[in-house]
Amino acid sequence: MLDAAPLAGRDVRHITADVPAPASTDMSGALNEQVFWLTLANAFLPPKGEAAFAAFRDGLPLDLAELTGEMGLAADAEIASLRMGIARMSEALELLVEYSSLFLQPPVPAPLNLTRYVDGSVNGPCLDALENAYRLAGIAKRDDLRDLPDHIAVQLETLAVLLGEEQPGIDARAFANLCLVGALPRLAAAIAAEAPASPYAALARLAAKAIAGLAEPTDSASERRHRRAQRRADPTLGVWRSCDSCGRPFAREKEIAIMAKALAQVGLPAEHLARCPDCRDAAQGFFRRQIK
Repeated sequence: MLDAAPLAGRDVRHITADVPAPASTDMSGALNEQVFWLTLANAFLPPKGEAAFAAFRDGLPLDLAELTGEMGLAADAEIASLRMGIARMSEALELLVEYSSLFLQPPVPAPLNLTRYVDGSVNGPCLDALENAYRLAGIAKRDDLRDLPDHIAVQLETLAVLLGEEQPGIDARAFANLCLVGALPRLAAAIAAEAPASPYAALARLAAKAIAGLAEPTDSASERRHRRAQRRADPTLGVWRSCDSCGRPFAREKEIAIMAKALAQVGLPAEHLARCPDCRDAAQGFFRRQIK
């Protein structure tokens, strides 16, 4: 499907404008998996123009059939659905309209910002964990991709990079379990609920099936809640505000920004947000003692 240089030796540090991958699928092992995830990453970018439509229609099903066959992943049903879904379209505009109606046009039926499926929002601890993972891997999103770092294409290309490289502090399995393992099945369900015959429904089912191979052993619900609470409280994830008085980290910068904006909208000062709740309480107590 795709036309680019091989991955080996490639400095993939600025992620996803138009994801490259080798044209040939005559490869094995980790490189095969890399190309599989890069191909899916590319397939979930907006299909702009006749060339993208032709590649999606003529090359993508064949490439995915070869890649999944080499990987030992049973995907005949998903690839058959992909062929049927794209066969009902006769021009590039139809595919672009389908993409827009599913992923771009409000109210968006199936967002491609995947932290929504994990945290229920785009500003939760999952996004902090992803940003920290990108930092550990030395990866930055390209300016060309005007979207958040939890976009499916950014995550899938990052996964491909990590499958081919040892990175201190983060590996492919750990990265997959931050968001992709939990989010991809929910994305597939959201697309199927809106447009079950869409080629994107087949692609999402294929992605969900493939990512299951990287899933960690299932934890109990209480263990998952405990892990999420730990992640939310971890000051190494995301950017945290340190108290001006005692110096301890006490809240994430984006939470402080949200509170400051809300106070400004109703004409209230926000200077107290520079200190942690303990130091605020201590200061208020001292003030009350002075005025008695």
